[in-house]
Amino acid sequence: MIVIDSMLGKLSRYLRMMGYDIEYIENDKDDSFIIDVSKGCLVVTRDKLLHERINNSILLKTYRTLDQLRELKDKLPKPDHGFMKLCSVCGSVLEKTKENSNFPDYVNKQAKEIFYCKKCDKYYWEGSHTDNFRKMVERIGFEVH
Repeated sequence: MIVIDSMLGKLSRYLRMMGYDIEYIENDKDDSFIIDVSKGCLVVTRDKLLHERINNSILLKTYRTLDQLRELKDKLPKPDHGFMKLCSVCGSVLEKTKENSNFPDYVNKQAKEIFYCKKCDKYYWEGSHTDNFRKMVERIGFEVH
């Protein structure tokens, strides 16, 4: 698992989409909480003082999410799960589901598979948005499976 502090919310969603098991720490938690939670885990942060207090941490220097991904490219292990197998909001494993009458017709017709997160009550499917995301992270140099 990778622990990500509250400064990196968008990055945590991107990494979850890529299959990384991410524990995102909300902004109401202090450094001591993060240190306790992160025992044995990699911590990614933009907080220099927190980085100095944790041996297994990566200090990001950039602000834009794509630049942050570039910084992490050669520093992260392989993802724990496949592409689009985790909820980007909470990190739960998505379950395959069937057509849904509440979806627009194009989703039921064009989506090869539809996934559901029980915890967030959200549906996911691969479409042009995921194709674009996949191409973007592959251009940075990540392998996407």
